[in-house]
Amino acid sequence: MKRLGIAILNYLVDRTHALEEPGALYGISWEEQETRELACFIREATRELERRRADGTWASAPSTTVRITQGLRVFIGEEELRLRPMAKTVLLLFLRHPEGIPLKRIADYREELSAYYRKLSRSLEPGAIDRSIERILDCFSNDLNVNISRVNAAVRTLVADASAYQIAGAHGASKRIPLDRTLVLWE
Repeated sequence: MKRLGIAILNYLVDRTHALEEPGALYGISWEEQETRELACFIREATRELERRRADGTWASAPSTTVRITQGLRVFIGEEELRLRPMAKTVLLLFLRHPEGIPLKRIADYREELSAYYRKLSRSLEPGAIDRSIERILDCFSNDLNVNISRVNAAVRTLVADASAYQIAGAHGASKRIPLDRTLVLWE
């Protein structure tokens, strides 16, 4: 969609030099003629985008690997993805579950979340770690959504087409990272 917007802007910039009345001979105003031409351009661009999506030429599949070290450092390509411990915990959980996780069922993953967070947390107090896990699992808290947003924002800083590397899903449906799991390497 972003490319369509850029193409439309380029079209408009190219047309600014033609400020004469293009439809004067046909009894229509310049604005109406420009509107018709722009609508035609948008239709053609939309058809082209649909054709490219249908035949797979719209975008190549992501090929940058995600590598998770034994120390739970996460690398996308050669760049390390720097996250707060809880955000990284959420990322690791979603990387382990390619089928996706319904957020309303996040409590089913308590043990796995706790295991990751205990390895990543800088806190030495077990009570603080447990409270953090409880906040993530609390359906009345926004902590899980905040950490998903942090993961997605960090991924966008490293990857140009980040959609395959981000945690996403429709409202009420399972959230998942759509990346092909052959590109995820656990050391």
